[in-house]
Amino acid sequence: MILLIWFRGETFIEYCRLFRLHRFYKDYDAKKKEDARLTYLGYLRQYHDCFFIRLITCPICVSVWLAIGLAILTAHFFCFPIIMIGGILLYALIDRLLG
Repeated sequence: MILLIWFRGETFIEYCRLFRLHRFYKDYDAKKKEDARLTYLGYLRQYHDCFFIRLITCPICVSVWLAIGLAILTAHFFCFPIIMIGGILLYALIDRLLG
């Protein structure tokens, strides 16, 4: 679900607007007026290119780090591959169904 929310929605921007965190979305809104098809992740990749941005805009990378965090949190390290592969496959399936 985290992958779907982050990669398919504008949830982060909406919460930034709700809590008035202008520094996260002010430039994005200006660029979005120029290109209506621009997504927040596309904006980050295009205008703020660095290692961390490339990391958080890659579904596989995010899936790996979420699986690492879940494996550490639950202390089931042997389940890491299952969690990671299962998460990314489920995300890909639902993403494909949503179009």
